[in-house]
Amino acid sequence: MPFPFLKIGRWWGNNPKEKSEEEIDLIAFNKNQAYFVECKWRNQKTGISELNDLKRKSELFNQFTDKYYVLYSKSGFDKELMELAKNDNAIMLYDLDDVCYTK
Repeated sequence: MPFPFLKIGRWWGNNPKEKSEEEIDLIAFNKNQAYFVECKWRNQKTGISELNDLKRKSELFNQFTDKYYVLYSKSGFDKELMELAKNDNAIMLYDLDDVCYTK
């Protein structure tokens, strides 16, 4: 983890810009930094559209200067997202093997 966090929890609320309700699976933050976490438990690889959706939701939190995007996926990630994450330290990807022993 790039920074220690002071608070952690699930978030849901209104998006005044899009006039819709939003949900973020988990946010962990301190004064200036935040992890925005999305968890996908499905039988298909998680792709860049899920990352983009998480980034869009994180725009509701302008108080954080450093944002990190963490995606957990039961079935792994598509090649495009994995390539993007290789070159961007603000994107962290974890599959089922990373979080528990499955063999």
